[in-house]
Amino acid sequence: MKKRQLLILIFIILLLYPLYQAYGVLDLFTSAQNPGEIRADITGYQLSIWLSWVGMMVVSVYYKWTQKNNFFFILTYFFLVLAFGVFGYFTQHALNLFGNSSRFSDSYTLGVFTALQHLAVAAILTVFLQIAVSLFQTKWHRR
Repeated sequence: MKKRQLLILIFIILLLYPLYQAYGVLDLFTSAQNPGEIRADITGYQLSIWLSWVGMMVVSVYYKWTQKNNFFFILTYFFLVLAFGVFGYFTQHALNLFGNSSRFSDSYTLGVFTALQHLAVAAILTVFLQIAVSLFQTKWHRR
């Protein structure tokens, strides 16, 4: 098995954990009536995104360092947009389902704001790591 194929396999395995957690949240939305239980499951989904992100960063940095290619970084950005978009949807759906109060008067702003907030943090950290690997590949720091 080639190195890239092995890294793609690891990347796909890392995608399965948030998918499993998202399925659990969706299942809980249809059956549970306890807001605390749903909130805990949404927090578990958020944790699964961040844990998968750490693994994806290991794969992305390794591949960028050895092959000088941004393939896995690009996949990570797509993952972050999709995963945090779903997280924002879950947050807003839980708020709408139980009628909790929010600082926002409409039925979608909290979800969008939450998704963008987490996406911005993850994207900034990812860009920082991508730039750091690019700079240290040029060996400018060894002069």
